[in-house]
Amino acid sequence: MQSNRRRIKYIKRKRQVQRQIIMLSWLLLFMVAILVSCYARKTRTQSEARQVVQAEKPAGKTKKIDVDIETPEEQAERVKAEAVQKGYPEDLIEMVEKNSDTVNFVDHYSEKKDLPAAEDIGDVLEGGGKIPQLYQWDERWGYSTYGTSIIAVSGCGPTCMAMVASGLTNDSSITPAKVGEYSMANGYVDENNNTYWRFMKEAAANWNLSCYDAQLTEEQVKEELLDGHPIICSMAPGDFTDNGHFIVLTGYEDGSVKVNDPFRRKNSEKMWVFADIADQIRAMWIYSVD
Repeated sequence: MQSNRRRIKYIKRKRQVQRQIIMLSWLLLFMVAILVSCYARKTRTQSEARQVVQAEKPAGKTKKIDVDIETPEEQAERVKAEAVQKGYPEDLIEMVEKNSDTVNFVDHYSEKKDLPAAEDIGDVLEGGGKIPQLYQWDERWGYSTYGTSIIAVSGCGPTCMAMVASGLTNDSSITPAKVGEYSMANGYVDENNNTYWRFMKEAAANWNLSCYDAQLTEEQVKEELLDGHPIICSMAPGDFTDNGHFIVLTGYEDGSVKVNDPFRRKNSEKMWVFADIADQIRAMWIYSVD
């Protein structure tokens, strides 16, 4: 009797183990099936992706595309070479050599030289008689005619007057191009496209400004600038020019002056010790609102 009970118990345990083995086997098969399915799907997706890429490739040999970024020096050399090839005016090509700021202006010459100049100087006026910084080679007006040249090359005088007149009157419609037109119409440009000195004094009244000319001492320069009276200076060869040039003095602080140079940005971004440049100043015109 005892032997039969042990035999029955053994048979039940054996069947239970067999059922567990069967269940584990089915679970293992199910997991394998899932893994196989996932792998097949990934392989199919990769294959389809390769087919799409192949379909998008042009027939024949595939070319490798290299993107080269020009350095400023490389751009300047390219622009000069293209300008010579296209027969640009010599003084325009020389601008690139004198001032790297003008490279883009020269590069865009053929496509923009015949476009009309801007009607205003933009949103640069701060009011209170503050003088804006304008550049003669600005593409908004630099291609405009001045004498037999253009504002960008020969228009430092009109650009300085535009800075002074627009700042003191808070009138953004006074552009270097419009001032240049006034200068030409009234005979203030010589045969070499230089602006006569008398323009600096006589033309001021056209924009309701008062002007007097004098060779000021540093103390006088300080007083005028602190009173909000900008000073246009004609410069001899030196720090600002090899021939002749006009700049605007717009501020004074601790023996140094703020210069608005219409040609070189780097000259306008620092203060200048007045004593270092005083002997380069050939003439001065001092402005105020009439």
